[in-house]
Amino acid sequence: MTMKTRDKAQFFIVLVKGWVEKEGRYLLARRSPKELQMPGAWSLPGGKIEREIGKSILEKTLVKEIEEEVGIKVSEEISLVYNNMFQRVDGAFVLGLTFLCRYESGTPSALEDTTEIRWFSVNQLKRFKEAEDFLKIEIQHLVRYLSNNS
Repeated sequence: MTMKTRDKAQFFIVLVKGWVEKEGRYLLARRSPKELQMPGAWSLPGGKIEREIGKSILEKTLVKEIEEEVGIKVSEEISLVYNNMFQRVDGAFVLGLTFLCRYESGTPSALEDTTEIRWFSVNQLKRFKEAEDFLKIEIQHLVRYLSNNS
């Protein structure tokens, strides 16, 4: 849907993703082979912001999406680690916001839009051979964030 505004604003999808931390390890999820973008790739759990009027939308969406995708609860206290803009295979533009969040409870499992989950140490992430280029960039930004905030 194209929306015309007086100031010719451009619209895009907003995606929130989370590096879920538990005891120095970080959760990755393998995307379903049915996903439009990067099917079957290892990625961070998260999802798109929905049209909703309110406060703390980023935090609420991240918490909801992580619970839907991997079945765990995370803290609403989040820190921005990385952001980027990319174009999906269908042509839509996406603003990606990657946050660090803390595990609170639950047993992780592959649920909605995921087929496998795994916890990784930072050293394992740095050497992860199955990481696609986009995930390698996310890992670099996590490592930089952690070294600047330790």
